[in-house]
Amino acid sequence: MRTGAGTRHTPARRAHGSSSQLLRAVGVLSLLGGVLTTAPALAAPGDLDPTFGRGGKVMTDIGFSTDIATAVAVQPDGKLVVVGTTYTNNDFSDEDFVIVRYNANGTLDSTFGVNGKVVTDFRGLAAEPSSVVIQPDGKILVAGGAFPLFVFAGDFKLARYDPDGTLDATFGSGGIVTTSFPGQGSYASALALQSDGKIIAAGTDYVDFSSEDSSDTDFALARYNADGTPDATFGQGGQVTTDFDGYNDDVFSVLVQPDGRIVAVGSAKNPTNYYDFALARYASDGTLDTSFGRAGKVRTDFGQHGFDQARSAVLQPDGRIVAAGFAITLNGAHQNFAVARYGANGLLDRTFANGGKRQIDFGSCCQSANEVLLQGDGKLVVVGYPNSESTDSDFTLARLVPNGALDAGFGSGGKVRTSFGDLNGGANGAALQPDGRIVAVGFQATDTPRSAQFAIARYLGGAAAGP
Repeated sequence: MRTGAGTRHTPARRAHGSSSQLLRAVGVLSLLGGVLTTAPALAAPGDLDPTFGRGGKVMTDIGFSTDIATAVAVQPDGKLVVVGTTYTNNDFSDEDFVIVRYNANGTLDSTFGVNGKVVTDFRGLAAEPSSVVIQPDGKILVAGGAFPLFVFAGDFKLARYDPDGTLDATFGSGGIVTTSFPGQGSYASALALQSDGKIIAAGTDYVDFSSEDSSDTDFALARYNADGTPDATFGQGGQVTTDFDGYNDDVFSVLVQPDGRIVAVGSAKNPTNYYDFALARYASDGTLDTSFGRAGKVRTDFGQHGFDQARSAVLQPDGRIVAAGFAITLNGAHQNFAVARYGANGLLDRTFANGGKRQIDFGSCCQSANEVLLQGDGKLVVVGYPNSESTDSDFTLARLVPNGALDAGFGSGGKVRTSFGDLNGGANGAALQPDGRIVAVGFQATDTPRSAQFAIARYLGGAAAGP
């Protein structure tokens, strides 16, 4: 699938080329030029956690030729639930949801599925999960999409699993919920749970995807009752779509405020600024909240009128919103991690970094922050990788102090880079454990052509998790 900007991606965790599309495009994966960081004598924030896996890292072969993790959630008992996609021999029409559960030390949890793994097949469709949450009752909720090969006519797909990995028969149809939007296709990129047990999925409605130049996509949100039925009190029949300027608008993160208002975060395109960070806030019934930004919407350009996209967001206890993703110049010469912080009214928080915005450069091409996490001390951890066809694709993390400056006490000058070997890899998602340790998940190419495995790294955080 492609956006109107010409960006190559699969729907899951879309950026300036996603991990799965990168593997498809490159074919034979290139050698890495990255350098393994040397652990200091004393453990410090940003160091790999030696109690996890082998030296802080775990790789998992699902049993198919290509396995890519996209998101992770932490259970109250410390177990890790990692979701992603798996397919065989580049047969993308056979892409399936896969869920893997790990014990706290990184070993596979044999009480879950088959040897810790569950694969859900959407027959004849390419199915890619984007996000996962753990419900208070221990059930596992996964969202993403499924679509025919080479024709994006897909739908939101939600799947819910009992704690042992079996599909929950009380949810939707045999554990699966399918939601179609009015456009030509849709994909769910984010999930959130309300305190009343209702479920919000957010992503993209492909209103018109007939050509690269004329495509039109909108923010798409759906709310469900706890059993997966549409919530008729939200929007029209449980659905809301939002257009910014008649071009491509995509949601990648969704937040629920304590007062019940909903914040959708992603990107919006127009002829003047190209792609910008974009936010929209809704009342609990799905109507735009006109007290936020301009008539409920906010867009932020990082100064070059290039491709700027928010991939993840967090809500601070004081109501401020932090969004992270990437910023790229119009000519494509540079792409960095990009972070912006907003006040509760949607205006940029001028006390953060440079007028509310900052970029982080690891010295690589095509750097994208795919997750932002909030620690209990107010520090922000951004996680991603240089998503390119070059030779420097590693897990990359940066930590910012509350004013937006790099945290000198984290890694080397606020940055950490982790290689899993001599081939490309990268982090698509991350989560904070209650003890502040940082778990990043993604993929690592193996030396078999056109193949990859789940890759997980756990880092010392040095602070408790945020609220």
